[in-house]
Amino acid sequence: MDKRDQELLAKQLSSISSPRQGGGIISLTIIAVFLVGIGVGNILSKSKHANTNYAALDSMAQSPQ
Repeated sequence: MDKRDQELLAKQLSSISSPRQGGGIISLTIIAVFLVGIGVGNILSKSKHANTNYAALDSMAQSPQ
């Protein structure tokens, strides 16, 4: 390997090993989208809330004692 090859190799390796910029922004965006999804799911589940009390009472009435 001559000096030019070593310089090219060093240049390639430095681009690989340098930390990615904006990694914190990407992490915060993923967390924000996750929390918004939980909030939307919570709102939708409350608007379409099933009557689970009726199902529980119905199963208790049908169970043999």
